Amino acid sequence: MYRSTETVGRHAWVRTPRRPQPPELTADVAVEVAAAALAEHPGATVEWLEVGGTGVFAAHLRGADGRTLVVSLDGDLRVVGLPAEVG
Repeated sequence: MYRSTETVGRHAWVRTPRRPQPPELTADVAVEVAAAALAEHPGATVEWLEVGGTGVFAAHLRGADGRTLVVSLDGDLRVVGLPAEVG
């Protein structure tokens, strides 16, 4: 990570760049996230969507068999890892 140090008199401080903000979960993005998650799990229904601080989207689904699944998608809407089964 890039850091810069500034000194004024006897005082010094370190400046670090701001962390990138996670993408917003707008209505248009939510539709795309839901479609990508449902493509992986046909017959499932979306319970809710969220975005984590690292920019990974999470689609909480109710599978056709009644299981609750969490599908993680990256910023390019590709499934990341295996779906997690909840409860």
